[in-house]
Amino acid sequence: MPMNVPYRNKKEVLLPLALFSLLLLVRFHSALLQGGRFMAEEGSIFFEKASTSSWYDALFYSYGGYLNIVANASTLLAFHFMPVADAPYLTMAIALLFQLCAPLIILTARDAWLSTFRVRCTVTALLLLVPESAEVSLHSIHSQYHLALCCGLIVSMATETGWRESLRRILLFLAPLSGPGGVILAPLFILRALVDRSRSRLAECLIINLSSAIQMLFFFHKFNDRVYNFNFCDFVLVFLSRYIMYPFIGFKHFVVHAGHHLQKMEMAGDTPYSLVILTLLLIVLLAGILARQAMRDRDAREAVWFALAAGLHGSASLYGALGGAVTALPAGCAERYVFVGQSLFAVSIACLSVTGTRTIRKICAYLVPIMLVMGAYHYVATGKNMLHGPSWWGEVALWRHDHSHALRVWPAEPEWTMHLP
Repeated sequence: MPMNVPYRNKKEVLLPLALFSLLLLVRFHSALLQGGRFMAEEGSIFFEKASTSSWYDALFYSYGGYLNIVANASTLLAFHFMPVADAPYLTMAIALLFQLCAPLIILTARDAWLSTFRVRCTVTALLLLVPESAEVSLHSIHSQYHLALCCGLIVSMATETGWRESLRRILLFLAPLSGPGGVILAPLFILRALVDRSRSRLAECLIINLSSAIQMLFFFHKFNDRVYNFNFCDFVLVFLSRYIMYPFIGFKHFVVHAGHHLQKMEMAGDTPYSLVILTLLLIVLLAGILARQAMRDRDAREAVWFALAAGLHGSASLYGALGGAVTALPAGCAERYVFVGQSLFAVSIACLSVTGTRTIRKICAYLVPIMLVMGAYHYVATGKNMLHGPSWWGEVALWRHDHSHALRVWPAEPEWTMHLP
């Protein structure tokens, strides 16, 4: 897509980013008022590793089957350069910076469909109000998902110049070294480079694939808790539950109940084939609409790339999900596996609301406000388990009184603890 839009006014970039940050911090105010928070493995694995190992071993420590360089480096810096009582503030700050990268890409992009400030703000709001984002927000172990989201945006949008393209290439290098998400999307960059045949696209392709090769050759290993199971019906039902019902008719109790019911049926071997067939027909319809839009209007092709990236990441995430795809059927569970897909599908619909045919634009013009309303509802209705947890200052005080005390970290249920020397 041609970049016929001038560079952005700084206020049109900084103000939405500031509001995005403020709303995130308000959402997790409980942690900010208690010394910050470490989330699960961020404390019990990564920060504990930083406190007991050399900097080299901690930085290149491979956990869960892969290297997570962002989590390793963040907790390492927090341990060595912050007082223990305030260490989580640094990891949360680093995580916030990575979480702002996706909206920054949108707000500074010069793609034609993002030419108006209203559209850019709408897409930024969609990224903030992704129905299931609490689990991946403001902690370093899940910065990998925000990096994967950035990869999906970069491969789908026009290349940039100057510092914008330099930032994109840094993100493309870090993403595969922080988790499987970047590795999953690397082949899509090969396809995009073959289609575009430009130097910038070739450079992006080489960077992300080189980084992916480093991850796969030197750090990736089989993790026993991952079943690596492909159950077609499970995948289709997860798509129905998490990508259709939750964003559009996702009143929490209804969708959670429906997801649990589907999960019980699947685990009992009683697959609801009628729902599977109807969902497949809907997927084929959506794919047909995207293909038709791409053939009719070049400006709509970005929507196709967004959808391709969403589908690829979502499917691969379910394949490698702990416990298999069936564990992701109930809404609110395993949010990390659907966050990137939900985000990119939302951006694809927003893109079609601008670039599609007249009928498609009208339909998507209704879908976007629905996603915003439902997203806002889920933003404030998130379960307390993700928004509240033990007071870090209180835990550190207990540890200083008794160094054998196991410090509790978030979430509160199930209980996670860490030990410091």
